[in-house]
Amino acid sequence: MQETLATSTLLSVPSRSSISMQDKFSTAGQTSSAGPQPSRPSIIPPHNKSKGWNSGTKVHRMRRIIAEDPEWSLSTVPLLTELCIQHIVKNFHNNPILKQLLPEHQQKVLNHLSPALPLAVTANLIDDENYWRRCCEQRWPVCHVARHGGSWKRLFFERHLENLIKQFIPSTTDPAVILDLLPLCGNYVRGLRVDQFLPPVRLPPQPRSGELSDSGSEVEMEEPATDHYQLCDLVAGLSHLEELDLVYGVKDCGMNFEWNLFLFTYRDCHSLAATIKACHTLKIFRLTRSKVDDDKARILIRSLLDHPALEELDLSHNLIGDRGARAAAKLLSHSHLRVLNLANNQVRAPGAQSLAHALAHNTSLISLNLRLNCIEDEGGQALAHALQTNRCLTTLHLGGNELSEPTATLLSQVLAVNTTLTSINLSCNHIGLREKSLPRSHSLYRSSSNVISQICLTHPWLNRRRAITIIVTEPCFSIHEG
Repeated sequence: MQETLATSTLLSVPSRSSISMQDKFSTAGQTSSAGPQPSRPSIIPPHNKSKGWNSGTKVHRMRRIIAEDPEWSLSTVPLLTELCIQHIVKNFHNNPILKQLLPEHQQKVLNHLSPALPLAVTANLIDDENYWRRCCEQRWPVCHVARHGGSWKRLFFERHLENLIKQFIPSTTDPAVILDLLPLCGNYVRGLRVDQFLPPVRLPPQPRSGELSDSGSEVEMEEPATDHYQLCDLVAGLSHLEELDLVYGVKDCGMNFEWNLFLFTYRDCHSLAATIKACHTLKIFRLTRSKVDDDKARILIRSLLDHPALEELDLSHNLIGDRGARAAAKLLSHSHLRVLNLANNQVRAPGAQSLAHALAHNTSLISLNLRLNCIEDEGGQALAHALQTNRCLTTLHLGGNELSEPTATLLSQVLAVNTTLTSINLSCNHIGLREKSLPRSHSLYRSSSNVISQICLTHPWLNRRRAITIIVTEPCFSIHEG
């Protein structure tokens, strides 16, 4: 009943448009008729007394826009600045506009740029770390930005350049692939860590007439060249290079494994020696797991004599013997080296004695690592004597060197004089060894315990009230400053 009444009321009340049309027709009829026409009562209330839709001051009649899209709204129309930003982002490859924009507009453009843009466009134009972070995370699932100075842009260019070197095949890959990148990344690369160098592709041998053996199945051929990518031109273009970490080998070779894939040739050695000698900004040089023998080590170390910036040399996990150790000892006297790592090589007592002689007069080396060699007590005692006069070494690692009680006894005496050494590692030797079959009364156990207690009582750290942590394992023994 109420709905019927409301509907009849709406039908009885004329709209504004119908009222205005009626007024027009009535006025026209009055002028056109000959006689006087009776006036029709006006439905519009007086202007000054009404409180409806046209009350107040001057009323503007609004036109209502009905769109075909029911969800259309005036608020969805983008601003002109947004349209311009979209156009810049879309055409950034051909017309990179960034520096001319306001800072807030620059950030909007950077947030929408694709990480797949060519480096020739973005390398020297974009410094925003968020953009380079997106580029890194798109290419590599794991990114340790702390290893690259906390800079995402440096991380991107260093890893990108490393990947190009790892995939370079001599005599097959065009060197311009790497060299053309230098103008773009030369200002951002501080370190290179390359753990793979691919050798040239070896084609199947072709038999030659007159060279067959008696059996007719063997062919005498010259050994193919196995030299790797030469770094000289690359390093020359990196004016800020400080760290070079190399491993000459092949990863994931699978069933194609050959020992020649892990060969560091003499040509590689001479080229690398010239490269590091010319790089005056180099501070850290590592060449590990590359089968570097005495001759190659001497070639490399000779090029580092009087190097103006070198601070760390790591030749661990190679084949360096006493002759290479003597070359390293000479380097201690002709450089400002602070860290020397010769772990897991073939250094014996003569090589350790050479290092000890240089260590006695050295004033810059703070860390020496000779772990996993075979210097024995003769070499260990020589190093202990060198610590009597050395006043700069803080860390000494002699683990796994066939040392025994005489070396530990001498060290206990030397540590009473030396006040700079803060860490000495004698693990995996014959010091503090306690066999399960030996009782506590056995002379071996009793003598090793006396050595340990003697070191603790005579060490000057106790006089300065410093805590000392002594770790005794089987067969490990080490002292660390707590």
